[in-house]
Amino acid sequence: MWKFREMTEEDIPEVFRINKENFTTDAWSMEGFEREFKLPYSKRFVVEMDGKVVAYLIFWIIGDEAHLMTFGVDKTHWGKGIGKMFLKEALIKLKGDVRRVLLDVRKSNIRAIRLYQSLNFHIVGERRYYYSDGESAIQMEYSFDTP
Repeated sequence: MWKFREMTEEDIPEVFRINKENFTTDAWSMEGFEREFKLPYSKRFVVEMDGKVVAYLIFWIIGDEAHLMTFGVDKTHWGKGIGKMFLKEALIKLKGDVRRVLLDVRKSNIRAIRLYQSLNFHIVGERRYYYSDGESAIQMEYSFDTP
């Protein structure tokens, strides 16, 4: 059974490990995760299974928009639907507080793009050469105004 909850500073080592295994380039530093707890617009969540963090995500809430800054699932739990359930739960938490959710995803990350599309995110643009290795990002949006 999985548990959705707010991230605590004690979760940072596990979140950092998951982030590092999910992102070969542009992974966040330990200091980056620590800094999130000082930002009033940062909303942080984790999924816990059997007392262990297996997924995390961080949103920045700016006005009536949420920006998905980073999101990862422990590779041993890929393909089990945890990412989809987690993101769906996070969207429920945001409903009423924001009008839309924005994110950037690697153009080559078809698995993630399909996940977002399955939750009604739509491609709205592309950021050329967005990542440090030169790969472009696909911009996606989820609107709470859309049924």
